[in-house]
Amino acid sequence: MTDHGEHTRRNEPVRVIDRRTFTPAGEPRQPDHPAEEPALPLRADPPAAAAPPAPAPGPTAPAGPAADPVVSAHFQNLVVNLARQAAANLGASRHPLSGQIEVDLEGAQQMIDLLQALRAKTVGNLTADEQELLEGLIGDLQMQYVAVRSKGGGRP
Repeated sequence: MTDHGEHTRRNEPVRVIDRRTFTPAGEPRQPDHPAEEPALPLRADPPAAAAPPAPAPGPTAPAGPAADPVVSAHFQNLVVNLARQAAANLGASRHPLSGQIEVDLEGAQQMIDLLQALRAKTVGNLTADEQELLEGLIGDLQMQYVAVRSKGGGRP
């Protein structure tokens, strides 16, 4: 049995509400808000309460996933793991099977490149701690890479 309210609802036009907070170009935008009441006819002088909402404040701290402490911890763990692999490739630790210190400059360069790609792709989306960690590790690894390469260690 069909409810009369359900029947009238089917005849209403479909309304799409865009809740995205950024434009395709990456610029912040004010998301559409669903109308709480049916649209009223426009008046000549709209009341002050009907003014559009003020734009969101400027980006002082990342919102969304970057502000989540669990996500931040996972991101920092990823960065540290990539840095450890790069350091191991630069001879900072012994190989677990052979026990020898092995230098792989190509592998270290790949890990450093991955960290730089993360830095480039996360511009403006990191907390201060995440940014500091990423910048510090990249800088340290680049200096270690240059030092190892200048000593002639590892494969070019």
